[in-house]
Amino acid sequence: MSYSAEEPTNLIDDLLKEQQELTAIERFSQLHDRDALPAQEPYYKALMPGREPSAGEQYSFEVNLDACTGCKACVTACHNLNGLDQGEAWRDVGVLFGGTTIEPKVQTVTSACHHCADPGCMDGCPVLAYEKDEKTGIVRHLDDQCIGCQYCILKCPYEVPKYNKRLGIVRKCDMCIDRLAEGEAPACVQACPTEAIAIRIVKTDDMRERAKDPDHQMIAGAYNSIYTKPTTSFRSSQPLPTNMQAGDAHDITPEHTHGPLVSMLTLTQISIGMMAAAMIAGSYWLVVISLIIGGIGMASSVFHLGSPLGAWRSFLGLRKSWLSREIVVLGGWFPLAILYTAILTDSHFQLDLIPYQWLSWLPVPLDLLVGLATTATGLLGIFCSVMVYADTHREFWKLHRSGGRFFGSAAVSFFITLAVAGVPYMQLLAILTLASKLLFEAMSLIPAAQDKNISAKRSALIQLQPLARVLNCRLLLAATALLFLALPLSLFTGCLIVGLLIASELLERVLFFKSVVPLKMPGNISTQ
Repeated sequence: MSYSAEEPTNLIDDLLKEQQELTAIERFSQLHDRDALPAQEPYYKALMPGREPSAGEQYSFEVNLDACTGCKACVTACHNLNGLDQGEAWRDVGVLFGGTTIEPKVQTVTSACHHCADPGCMDGCPVLAYEKDEKTGIVRHLDDQCIGCQYCILKCPYEVPKYNKRLGIVRKCDMCIDRLAEGEAPACVQACPTEAIAIRIVKTDDMRERAKDPDHQMIAGAYNSIYTKPTTSFRSSQPLPTNMQAGDAHDITPEHTHGPLVSMLTLTQISIGMMAAAMIAGSYWLVVISLIIGGIGMASSVFHLGSPLGAWRSFLGLRKSWLSREIVVLGGWFPLAILYTAILTDSHFQLDLIPYQWLSWLPVPLDLLVGLATTATGLLGIFCSVMVYADTHREFWKLHRSGGRFFGSAAVSFFITLAVAGVPYMQLLAILTLASKLLFEAMSLIPAAQDKNISAKRSALIQLQPLARVLNCRLLLAATALLFLALPLSLFTGCLIVGLLIASELLERVLFFKSVVPLKMPGNISTQ
């Protein structure tokens, strides 16, 4: 008897049949072994070094500027093969303009991580989320160690690390290290249709020697190589004109606000100055108010982190990261401030909870000792905050500029608190201090009329144009505080002056973050 239909099958028959079939990976492997697929190796073999780095050597990118057309095939390949999120890019393409009206020059520039000999990102990370691979020299980011503080973005003079908001961490180019380990070229090298990107082996000490030249730049528009000693090489058959500038060299688009950092820096500095003044004036309630202000500032800093649960690791970078030092020092200042307030609370309300008879051996009273320790730690914390930004090498955040603003906030708070507490002659000193700080900030606007320092000029123009309203509000609030300081003080006017101080200093710190010009590779002409 015959049947036209197939014999009915059960689950076991189906599984046995499926077991006899090859998976897609196995079929691809067979085809690859038989050379039945067009391998990419013949196309990128000349773009690879052909061996692994020896001791004292490392991999580096080499870019042929003559071949780069700015097509962004490298950007697309990097994005797709590394599984990046929408809007995330580890490789960028910028443009340089220069030459003369008779012989103008336009040059596209592709760049990714430069895998520096002395990486700024690695030195600045408070949780040691970067490592330089000993075998290849590739600077790798450890995603599971990152807390998303984004300080590496500020420390890198080429703006290489990119923050991923969905993951709450920073990520960056690792030169497709897994592909290199298998002898395969990175995504960007494979994708470039003109073979403009290559992987080469360089001697790390040679890169350090090259960077000793104070005028050395990898390419026009890039920051001086002496800072991080990048290893990328840009070559061209003809030297670029000396007047080449990045397409975004005159861009005045404001940077990110960094709201939690604005709050943390401003409120902690005001709190440190206020508590020191309250200690001198002997005002318990001003100490309590300063503690509350400082507590709000410390709490707000957590919201800046993409992965705050790992913040406890911030002490790991204490040896080389100013951010780690700031976190540790301010993390010690606030408990001291709480302890000082608790001691005053015990005395103010006569709770007698502190066994002073056991502390008779102290050379000075306990409240004075803790108060001095709190003030000293707070001032050290402000210094660390200054260095966090001065160490980024950004023009607008240089040591004297950041120091003047940060210590200025604490000084203004100090003298205004003494004036509110009724200490003689402090009103005049408060007026002079606040006026001096405003004058100091106004000096950053002078370069707007000059052409000597493009970075300083851009920062000035950002304040005067897109941020003009913020600047005007800052000046108006500060001027109003000066007006009330010139009048006889009462409880109402004292509270009003403190409120005006906090509001105006918060706006000043917004200007501090949004007016800075970042260090980066050449970009494109802004469309904003």
